[in-house]
Formats: sequence, C-alpha cells, structure tokens
Amino acid sequence: LDHSGAAGDREPVYTPGKEVGINYDSSIRIVFSVADYAQSPLIEYAVMLDGIDSDWSMPMRENHVNYRNLPPGNYTFKVRARLPNEKWSDVNMASMGIKVNPPLWNTWWARIVYLMIFIVGIWIWVKYYKRKVNRRSALEIEKKKGADEKELNEERLRFYTNITHELRTPLTLILGPLEDLVTDNGTPQNVREKIRIIHASTLRLLNLINQILEFRKTETQNRKLCVSRRNLAEHIMEIGLRYKELNRNGKVDYVLDVPAEENDIYFDPEVISTIMNNLLSNAMKYTPDGKIEISLRHVEDNGIRYACISVADTGYGIEPEALPHIFDRYYQAKGKHQASGTGIGLALVKSLSDLHGAILEVESMPGKGTVFTLRLVEDNTYPDALHNDSESESDANAVPEGELPLADSRALVLVVEDNADIREYIAGALGKTYRVIEAENGKEGYDAAVSNNPDIIITDLMMPVMDGLELLSRIKGDISTSHIPVVLLTARDSLHDKERGYECGADSYLTKPFSAKLLNSRIHNILSMRRQLAERLTVASSRVQPDTDIAPRISSESPTLPEMKLGKFDKAFLEKFTTLVEENLTAPDLDMTFMQENLNMSHSTLYRKIKGLTGLSGNEFIRKLRLKHVVGMLAEGASVSEAAYESGFNDIGYFRNCFKDEYGVSPSVYAKRLKSKSENSGNTPPVKGYDSDYK
Repeated sequence: LDHSGAAGDREPVYTPGKEVGINYDSSIRIVFSVADYAQSPLIEYAVMLDGIDSDWSMPMRENHVNYRNLPPGNYTFKVRARLPNEKWSDVNMASMGIKVNPPLWNTWWARIVYLMIFIVGIWIWVKYYKRKVNRRSALEIEKKKGADEKELNEERLRFYTNITHELRTPLTLILGPLEDLVTDNGTPQNVREKIRIIHASTLRLLNLINQILEFRKTETQNRKLCVSRRNLAEHIMEIGLRYKELNRNGKVDYVLDVPAEENDIYFDPEVISTIMNNLLSNAMKYTPDGKIEISLRHVEDNGIRYACISVADTGYGIEPEALPHIFDRYYQAKGKHQASGTGIGLALVKSLSDLHGAILEVESMPGKGTVFTLRLVEDNTYPDALHNDSESESDANAVPEGELPLADSRALVLVVEDNADIREYIAGALGKTYRVIEAENGKEGYDAAVSNNPDIIITDLMMPVMDGLELLSRIKGDISTSHIPVVLLTARDSLHDKERGYECGADSYLTKPFSAKLLNSRIHNILSMRRQLAERLTVASSRVQPDTDIAPRISSESPTLPEMKLGKFDKAFLEKFTTLVEENLTAPDLDMTFMQENLNMSHSTLYRKIKGLTGLSGNEFIRKLRLKHVVGMLAEGASVSEAAYESGFNDIGYFRNCFKDEYGVSPSVYAKRLKSKSENSGNTPPVKGYDSDYK
C-alpha cells in the first residue's frame, strides 16, 4: 500500500482489519499481489471501491490502482484475482477500509459551532428587532405624548386668550366712564383721587391682558413685524419721560441718557415700546432705592453699526444660577426679593427681540443691579416685514368742543353690537354729536343699513347670527350701501384680523377697550374725508375770476385730511351713471326716473346712493354734469346757446340762472373772459373732465 499526501510520499504499514486514513486533498496508490509470486505475471485482477464504484472493474494485469481527490468519507477497497479463463471467486478476494478525513471547516464539531453561531445570530437578531420595535413604540408614544401635551398647551393658551378677549369688553365699560369721571370738574377731589386709583388699577389689568395676548401672538407666530422709519431717540425719550413722570418712589431716580439725534432708522414702535415697558416695569419692581438709567448708544462691531438701548438699575440683581433661565416661559426665580408675576414678561421680551432681529443681552450682580441691553442693527431695512411710514393720527382733527351740528342735520350713525352695555355706552358717547340707531347683530345691522342709509356704521367683529366680517362684506357688496364707511370695533387686535377687515373694505379699526374721544375723533375724520370726497366728485363751486380757469376745486374751507378713495362698486356706479348722462344729454326725459329705469334701481335706493356719494340729489348731480359739458363746449369755441342746447338745456333763461348759481358769472361773461384769455395766451385753457376729478 502506498499513498501520497501534502506531506510527501510514504509507505505506511497496513494492518489488516484497520482503516487507512488520508486527508481530503490527498491521492492514494494501492499495490496488491498474490502470495505465489511465480504466478504473478499470469494473474488477472478486478477492483471496486465501495462508495464510488457501483460494479467491479474490467479484468486487468496491473497490480496497482490510483485514486485522487476522493470526497471525505469512509470507503472499502476490494480486489479479487484469478488465472486466465477461471471464474471469479470470493475466496480470492481481499479488502481494506479507507477513511478520507474531512477539512477542518467541514468537521462535525465545526458544524456544531456553525449551528451555535446561527442560533446566537437568530437570538441577537430577535433581540435587536424586539428592541427596535420597543424603541419605535416608545418613540411613537413619546410623540403622541408630546402632541397631546402641545395640544393641551394650545387649548390652555386658547382658553386664556378667549378669556382675555372677553375681559376686554367689560374693561371698555370700566375705562370709558372712569376717564369721563376723572376729567369731570364736578367730581369732588376726594372721590376723584379714588377714581384715579381705580383707573390706574384698571390700566394695569389692561396691560396684563395685552401682555398675555401679545405673548400668545408670539407663541403662535401670528405677530408680524410692522416697521416704520422714525427717530429712535425721540421714541425712547418719550417712554423714559412717561415712566419718570409716573414714578411715585422718591428714593428712585430716573436718569435719561438719550442724546438728541436727527438720523432715523427702521424699527417697530409697538415692539420696542412693549420691550421697554416690560424691562422698566421689572426695574421698578426690583429697585427699592437708587436709580434706573435709560440710555441709547451707537456702537460698531465687525463692521455692523448697532443702536444699543440699555435699561440699568441698582436693585437686588439676579442670582447667577437663575440668570440662564430668566427668558424661559413661566420661570420665576426663587428668593426673598421675588415679586409676584406671571413669568411671561421676560419671555415675551425675548420673543419680541428675536422677532425684531435684535440681540438681547443681560448682565447682573446680586446686590448691585442688572443691565438689559437691546442691540438693533441700524442699517436693517427689514425687507420681509410690513412697512408703515404713514403719520399717526393726530388729535388736531378731533371734534372741537361746543361745536355741534343742528339736530335735524346731524349725521346718522348705526351701532351694531351684541353686548347691550357696550352698545348703550357707545350710543351715549355719540348721542350728543350724532343721531344714533342700534342693532344687536349683523343681520339686524344690515337690515337697518338698507332701510336707514346711515352716514357711518360702527360694528363689532364677533356677534351671533351674522358676524362683523360678513356684515362688512354684505355692506360693501351691495350697491345701495357700498358707499357707507364702516368702522370695526373689536377686542381682536391681531394683524391677521386687521388685514381681513381691511381686505373686506373696512374704513377703520378700533380695539377694545377704546376711548370715547378717540371714537368721536375717528368718526369725525371719516365723515370729513367723505365730505371732501363728495366735494371733489361734485366739482365744488368756486368763483370764476378773470384770470382763472373754471377747473373744479375743493372748497378752501374744508379741513386738510388724508385722501379717501372710492370703493370699486362706488367707482363703477359713478362711471356708469356719468356715462349714461353724457350719452343722453339732449334727451328731453333725462331725469331720475330715466336713470332709475336704465340703472335698474329703485327711486329711494338711487336717491340715497347719489346723496351718500355726492351730498346732492340726483337731479342736482345731473345738472352739474350738464354744466360741466357746457364749460367744455365753451372752451372749444361754441356759442352760449349752442352749448346750452347740446347739453340738454331747452330754456335759456333757466340755463343762465343755473350757470350763474354754479360759477358766479353768466355764461356770456365767462365765454368773453375765456376768449380774452385764450387770445392773450395763444392757448385754449384746459378744462378738466369729470373722470379726472374722482379717479
């Protein structure tokens, strides 16, 4: 027996009855022979390897056989011998066992290791998957918990907001009469002092309500920045002087270090005022004696110029461990000097500072005081913010005391308010100056507006049956009432609510609680602007001088007020009315009956519409349009009679009287002056058409 392996060739000693073991990658050469060596050359052999061969091999005379690359396993090698032409006999057969050892990685114990690794892998995967599922479930539970907490917080904030909105309504009834009592000279001095205390407490309550609402707006990101270009120094000085005048603590000195400046920058006055009010209120609470200093400085850092507003006090100061948390919501430091509060003041200051794009810094030392510094970028134009550079309302346009119109000619005001106390208070405040009618909800208000055609409507925003916005939309969408100005009066003062109101056509917006004087002033201004608009639309009369054109002008006696523009429905109505008159100037039946038939409007609706827009009756307005046409023809060189007939005047005497009443001179005198001026200048004087007066 001989076999070759990886370790080289060798000739092992074979012991019958035992197996021969070889490696799986070895080859084996088996040599066999009979005992009678003399017969060896004649012997035929047949071999078979159990496990590989299924039958004996062909007879052969070679006495050896080679096997290569046998798979691992146990085999039995068999060999038999015979002489030629003899039969095979099992007596002359020999066998031996061969074992091909498997490789290390294919042994039984390796397979056990593989199985153990597989089982451990399955166990690890199951554990990982279970942990992943648990983590995902925990995350979903945490998310749901966070969402529930957020929703609960939102509900709580909405509840607080609704409560504060409701508180504004009774505050209106408290503040309004208190202001009247404070200014009433007939009130005894001792009673007046008590009223002042009540008034001051009510104002503090109002400030707290406003602070909660402002905080709510910043929380929901409904607070929008509305900047204007103003003098920051004047604004800060005004706030500082107000606190200095209101200071009742003789041990605290207010120092204003605000230099006078001419440069204006963009900032939101309301936001800056809210920030300063909160900082100064805190300084007052925590400074029993010493001083509170308000300063304004300009510094440059990394090429950026800042306006630095500082509020410094010499009060108790803030503990170092509390300093990082003072801008957190509802946080209140613990200590013997801690005053009662809501814990939202400084959180609101921080939110508003971030909204304004400003940097808020604080430095404090216990027992020495605190310094808050607000840094505004001076060159910031706030492109994403709302810009409002218009001047604020002035009290100069207020109704002069003692100057009341006649009872039969007073303007009619419609008050639409669901709260009977508020409605009664407004009616009482306006009753001395205007005629007042009332309605409890939007539906009643709309019916009253259609039937009474008031000069102005004051309406609440939140009402049953029909709210203020729906009422406003119906008023401005109805051709018979679209000319009536509407003032929204409500406790909801968010920018979004104001935008919706103005988009629906509101002429003004007042927030509860309101001042009766401010309401009177606002109504007076709107009606004055409406009268100016009517004068401009109807081409108010002005005396014609020899060296003047007959161009329409607004009366010089009218106050100077901001321009009021027509709504789209009113403008379309006037254009249609004017076009219809101009196309039918020579028609003998051109009167209000003709106009109402062609405009598909009732007589009362058309009369109220023309009266509300121009202050004239329909026939008076038609006559003015005819006279304007006469002026145009005279400027083009037409004769007086031709211009009169072409403009629809069949009675020359009546025409002359109308022309003289309107322009102060007869048509022939005006034509001569016009001709003389034209000859002197070489040009035809321009005459404005009606359209240029109101577009």
